[in-house]
Amino acid sequence: MASLRDIGFGLATAFGYGTSDFIAKRTADRVGFVETLFYLELLGSPLLVALAVILEPHSAIPLGPFALLAVLTAFGTIASFFLYRAFEFGTLSVVSPIASGYPAMIVILAVVLLHEVLSPADLAGIVLTLLGVVLISRVTVGEVSRAKDHRLGIVSAVAAFVGYGIFYFGLKVVVGPIPPITAAAIVRVLSLAPVAVVAWQRKSLRLPRRELALSAVAIACLDSLALVAYNIGLVTGHSLAVLGTVSGLFSAVTVGWAVLLLKERLSPVQWAGAGAIFAGIVVLGIGAG
Repeated sequence: MASLRDIGFGLATAFGYGTSDFIAKRTADRVGFVETLFYLELLGSPLLVALAVILEPHSAIPLGPFALLAVLTAFGTIASFFLYRAFEFGTLSVVSPIASGYPAMIVILAVVLLHEVLSPADLAGIVLTLLGVVLISRVTVGEVSRAKDHRLGIVSAVAAFVGYGIFYFGLKVVVGPIPPITAAAIVRVLSLAPVAVVAWQRKSLRLPRRELALSAVAIACLDSLALVAYNIGLVTGHSLAVLGTVSGLFSAVTVGWAVLLLKERLSPVQWAGAGAIFAGIVVLGIGAG
């Protein structure tokens, strides 16, 4: 059974990731996906470490959950490489919804492996929400043609979909034994080294240029705080399936920013998707209430 906390923290996660992705796409177009991802890890690590020290001092970090979190971080980091490569080579409104489909994996794994029971309202809300994300992210052929390499973008997004599904499902096991902010900080710190190595090999190991500094800080803050929101939702909510589904709305948030800031227009199909998303959230909220 869903709770309002599942929905609230899921929406906070979606807003953070969706806004970060919107900014990251524009940054990746200018400096490449590796350099953009390096900004995220470099600037996000001290932010989360500071928050963990201040808000979760003297946190215990059991060895077993830490080892599992390290493995999950590897999946998450690889998924991020593919996602940011998809941003650089694909069309944002195509690759973002593919990657944001990872909640479908979370729902399946939560039901099969965790034996999570979904109420009829939960199931209806999840289906409506996922359908809405697919519809609102539809684009025209003309938009696709502007991509650097549309096929590479899609393949990369599919790889991100799989990696994120494993990562965000697995966090359910380790967040709790490891406090949520501390777990997010560990993920960010462990991700920094491999990203830095790849950036160094590609001659992208450098601080952001002055004109990109604000964007880099925004990407790091929004993405890192979105992970914190998701982790807190894991330890305070009731349904991983609902939390994961709502968090996947980040694609719709990205499209929303494109409409507001870039003056892009939604097609009738996309408006139908927006309506389905709204209906899905309402159904989930009614079920939680």
